[in-house]
Amino acid sequence: MDVLDFREFYTTPLGDIVHSEINGIISKIWPYFQTPLANDPSIVHTLGYGFTTPYLPEKSSYVTFMPAHTGVIGWPKNAPSRTALVEEDLLPLPDRCIDRLVIIHGFELCHNPIAFLEECWRVLTNEGLLLIITPNRRGLWARIDTTPLGHGRPYTMTQLTKCLKEASFVPTHTLRGLYTPPFNSNLGISLNPVFEKIGSYILTKFSGLIAIEATKAIYKAVPSVSYSKRFKLALAATYAGRQTASSTSEKR
Repeated sequence: MDVLDFREFYTTPLGDIVHSEINGIISKIWPYFQTPLANDPSIVHTLGYGFTTPYLPEKSSYVTFMPAHTGVIGWPKNAPSRTALVEEDLLPLPDRCIDRLVIIHGFELCHNPIAFLEECWRVLTNEGLLLIITPNRRGLWARIDTTPLGHGRPYTMTQLTKCLKEASFVPTHTLRGLYTPPFNSNLGISLNPVFEKIGSYILTKFSGLIAIEATKAIYKAVPSVSYSKRFKLALAATYAGRQTASSTSEKR
């Protein structure tokens, strides 16, 4: 699954439904997300990770990171232009510089979820907020691989909560959404409002998406090593390796 697959999916009717549901989840948890600085001036540094560009406000100062293994793309055209390709466990940011971090189409594709969450913990301010929206393991969407939600590792709400706590986060808000079946049929798509209304009452745990907002546990016993220190260690290791290789070559 790469960014071209995401872009193609979001041009389909099913993609429109997913886009609407995720926007609804974000607006319920973060009401001012689509109007940055207008009503919430204290939140000035927001980072999106994964494939978040369709959900970010136009002409905003938000920054987006895309995982190295999925690729990067500047889409849609009105998306924020500050987009970068990064390694999930080495975010190129200083410590405690982000106020809000939203992850969409990213967490389920992580190779090492805990290492990634520890990086999120490092870059968030002490009052920072993390929001993860990911496929629900119990839902039908995670079982069908014709959409992006059917790829990667889905989670139940319990599993995602456990991961967050292991990385020293405290969940503060949970939400579910997307009950329309992932079938590209005109009838199913036209009945989207009905599925969403009924599903939220009788199929609560079988939603297509789960979302958890969390804050940092600032009493974390062992703080994460800063990005700058890790970068220097990586350079030192590379230099030592080159020196060893050079010495071995001279002896020969």
